[in-house]
Amino acid sequence: MTIEVRQMVIKSSVGDEHAPAPADAPRAPDLRQFREELLAECEALLESKLRDMAER
Repeated sequence: MTIEVRQMVIKSSVGDEHAPAPADAPRAPDLRQFREELLAECEALLESKLRDMAER
């Protein structure tokens, strides 16, 4: 079975992790929550693709 990924966008930034953040800077993202959301989206996409393949 072949799984095709047509587009993947990864945004990242590089900086000094130990530099103090400005007072109005957004909170650091919760990586655990981000991973769970990403995994859920990937699972939903795969289920959709597999369902589409089964219908053909």
